Amino acid sequence: MTDGSSHNDSLGPHQSPDWEALAREMAGEQSPGDADQISADDRALLAQLDELTVGLRSGAPSRIETEAALRKVKAHPEFRRQRTRWHLPMPALAAAALLAVGLASWMAYDHRSTAPAVASVQGMFGTGVGARDSLTLPDGTRVMIGPLSSVTIPAGYGKTSRSIEVKGDAFFDVVHDAGKPFTVNAGGAAIVDVGTKFAVRSDDPEGVSVSVSEGSVSLRQVNTPVQQGVVLKAGDNGVLQHGGQVIARRGAVTDDDVAWMKGRLVFREASISEIAMSMRKWYGIELKVPDRMLASRHITASFAGETPERVLEVIRLALGAEIERHGDTAIVRSAKGNMR
Repeated sequence: MTDGSSHNDSLGPHQSPDWEALAREMAGEQSPGDADQISADDRALLAQLDELTVGLRSGAPSRIETEAALRKVKAHPEFRRQRTRWHLPMPALAAAALLAVGLASWMAYDHRSTAPAVASVQGMFGTGVGARDSLTLPDGTRVMIGPLSSVTIPAGYGKTSRSIEVKGDAFFDVVHDAGKPFTVNAGGAAIVDVGTKFAVRSDDPEGVSVSVSEGSVSLRQVNTPVQQGVVLKAGDNGVLQHGGQVIARRGAVTDDDVAWMKGRLVFREASISEIAMSMRKWYGIELKVPDRMLASRHITASFAGETPERVLEVIRLALGAEIERHGDTAIVRSAKGNMR
């Protein structure tokens, strides 16, 4: 918790909110005296968040000032601290911050939002360890950027073409324009929109992975004829392998493919290299597995807010191994009893 010694103008000159009281208020579990701990400014913020969550549950968000609500919550130092450390155990005091993360996710995911598109945007937009962010392009296309990932938008985007570059994880809700197809370049792959919502992972161990939620996209290797593109439809997953071949998995997409948008870390028969990549993105931990037998194993697990220590413990148990921690490096070794 902050000590109230610094304030942001958007919150007004009052003491840092009592996050536990706010959380109980949102959950309908008020305690005696809570009313005295919540200021008028905080109640206004609660009203905005409450209206938003009602809309999210109904599938038809209300026309509220979502951008303003998001800026107000994100401006608070407590929210900034919780957002960059999502993996720590979240007690009731973080509930309001988590709702704001949900607000950011919805703004990037739902094209019905009333938030205006920015007039112009260019350059690289990236995130840090464990952080996500959203961006609205001049044409109204919405982008959500995963942890330790980036999108690069060239100058003049939208004037004659719409092409961006992705490194890491990103989700797109594209405003279709047949005259200027929206193209994502990622790790040697060219993904062309045909009016859709899709997720891209440029650093998948297999290659570049594309998961389509709505509509369809064309996936091919860069600098190859358009006709060579493999069309992926809603529910399909496609991978441009390192050798240049596109593998299409029809109907293979599940909610787990975009679980990162909700702060969840999901492994489905994941290779150790994939797990190591995720540990780097979400926790800033370098996972090293020098034992070839252990490195060839696969793990299935799901996490939502666990500490890095807890995640490492699950990995250790799944592999029947031992883990040594040296700062931000975790070395997985065969358990002494299993050594030959």
